[in-house]
Amino acid sequence: MATPTTTLRLDPHLRSQIDRLARRSRRSFSEVTHALLDEALRMRSCPGIYFADEPAGREAKVAGTGLGVWEVLRDYLAANRDERRLRKAFPQLSAAQTRACLLYYAKFPDEISAEIAENDALALDAVDFRSPGLVRTA
Repeated sequence: MATPTTTLRLDPHLRSQIDRLARRSRRSFSEVTHALLDEALRMRSCPGIYFADEPAGREAKVAGTGLGVWEVLRDYLAANRDERRLRKAFPQLSAAQTRACLLYYAKFPDEISAEIAENDALALDAVDFRSPGLVRTA
């Protein structure tokens, strides 16, 4: 999909930092700038969420925990969105951290659902690799 071109004035220090990130990730200046702006807007709209590099790419995380938002919400979604079960499963999370996860999911449900599905598929692939004779029941 074509996107409109926008001219943006950046101070030299900011420009050089984005250039460095682009070179390190082997992506264009535009791609890196777009990703940075997208993450900044997501963090601003969902206080308590930050992004970190993981082997599979950038991931939304719960501030102060290192947990991926998808990890927190996986069981919550499987349990018909029972918040009591969520709090019981993650007693270390504050009410604010739990709300941050739920807010992020409300704004970006497809992303979280895709991450959960991807993890589930990887888990099944690992079982198949380690124990190819097992029969799945579901």
